[in-house]
Amino acid sequence: MGEVLAFADIVQLQRRRRARRLHGRCMEILSASVAAARAALVQASPGEWAVRVARLRKLEELAAYAGAAG
Repeated sequence: MGEVLAFADIVQLQRRRRARRLHGRCMEILSASVAAARAALVQASPGEWAVRVARLRKLEELAAYAGAAG
């Protein structure tokens, strides 16, 4: 019975490690997306500003949510 528990613990640890790696990668992607959205906003024409600002705001909110969840 002890071996079964040890195996379950090992599997759980592996899942947690994988989840942490995936979360870290997700945060990297979100950070790069926010930076790209900021750069696009700076270069956007006045007619595109509203769309660019909305996109940037959504990405920042998603990054904040993902950061708090991780």
